[in-house]
Amino acid sequence: MTAGQLLLAFTLGTAVLAIWSYLRWPAAAPATVKGAVIRVALALLLLQVGAAGLGYGVELAPAFAVVVVLGIVVPVLTYAFLASLWFLKICADQVRSAI
Repeated sequence: MTAGQLLLAFTLGTAVLAIWSYLRWPAAAPATVKGAVIRVALALLLLQVGAAGLGYGVELAPAFAVVVVLGIVVPVLTYAFLASLWFLKICADQVRSAI
């Protein structure tokens, strides 16, 4: 498996986890546009922190790269996808109520 294939597998896996979380806990979604935007901004911040943490963790202990990826990258990507789903839901609800 190449690095690109592994990256694709992790990305698709975290997207599936986000969809599952979205469907499993619908009450966790924000009720307002402001709440959705805050969660998207938090997700973008976490992506920056996660990327730095990944680089630092792999540089510090290359033998534990898988642990770093599973402990940092998977939760951060899952939250980023989940926040984007919440934002899209709020936008769709806004459009639906305007019609």
